[in-house]
Amino acid sequence: MTKRIGIGILALLISVSSAGAQSKAWDILREIVLVPGVSGHEGPVSTFIQGRLPAGLKAEHDGMANVWFTIGSGRPHILFVAHSDELGWTIDRITPEGRVRVKPGGGILPQTIEARPVLIHTSRGDVAGIVSPRPGYDERPTEGETQETTFTAESFDIYLGVATEAEVRALGVAEGDTITAKKTITDFAPGLMATRAVDDRAGCAALLDAALRLRPETIKGRTITFAWDVQEETGLFGASELAKTLKPDYVFAIDTFVSTDSPLESKRFGFLPVGKGAVVRAVDSSNVTPKPEILKVLAIAKRRMIPIQSGNSRGGNDGSVFLASGAIDIPLSWPGSYAHSLIEKIDRRDLEALTNLILAIISDWK
Repeated sequence: MTKRIGIGILALLISVSSAGAQSKAWDILREIVLVPGVSGHEGPVSTFIQGRLPAGLKAEHDGMANVWFTIGSGRPHILFVAHSDELGWTIDRITPEGRVRVKPGGGILPQTIEARPVLIHTSRGDVAGIVSPRPGYDERPTEGETQETTFTAESFDIYLGVATEAEVRALGVAEGDTITAKKTITDFAPGLMATRAVDDRAGCAALLDAALRLRPETIKGRTITFAWDVQEETGLFGASELAKTLKPDYVFAIDTFVSTDSPLESKRFGFLPVGKGAVVRAVDSSNVTPKPEILKVLAIAKRRMIPIQSGNSRGGNDGSVFLASGAIDIPLSWPGSYAHSLIEKIDRRDLEALTNLILAIISDWK
């Protein structure tokens, strides 16, 4: 036991001394996860990020609300990118009966939000509502029948406690307003929580933490760019815009590893345990990471005593759009359970291992 504690303390000292400060990624995540930013409407998140960047860093932004900064010079050019958008909905129309109909803003699992509270983000402030249960939700099928009513974003409406379109509009609600699930952070234990939008606010927090701990004067013989892009959930559109001007040699996309670490899922694919460290994705739906680069990441993590895992996952990543210009895409992650639901689970140790890994790569990558 004494030996294990001693090794843990040594790893912490190495991490702190090499990065300049202890990680604040967990605290940042608990703030940024609550900032609304449905895909295509990321302005509040971009403002949060720009307000938290260290003084003296020259951040850039574009009309899409992508945010980035670049330090250093020379090659290689290494890009780290996380997406700032989240899953949600936009208002499509308001019915004469005072109900709100929606369009999806990304692939949230609709069955997870039936009869759940939501917030409509209007120009006058947030308005609370409830996703109405499907018709017949309280009816039991008769013997030999099954109840198979599809619940999709196009089929549900939101109840605001009023009965007419005029009353809805009097609340300040209008077509085009965004809607998010009402977020609650559930702490299972110290350093283990679940909430909506961990994907990819954890990646945003990891990059912000790394930016705060980074010492720009130590960056020699390489160019480093940190970027927080938009509209990943609806088609990698923000990253595609950045790829028109940023031409990195290596891109490390920071996003969820969709882990099957839950009681009901098969462990044959995508199983990396929550709490066992950061992740380098070997294969996902958009990219196959070259084996030499995987081994380089694993070697850096081992040398810095950073817990790390590798595996294959579903889903794509923003780095894939940079492949056409010659970049090598090496996605980094944390293992996350219950992706695209209201209870995305994350472990503090994994997030802090990820931000330590980002700083180690900046220092050691050759």
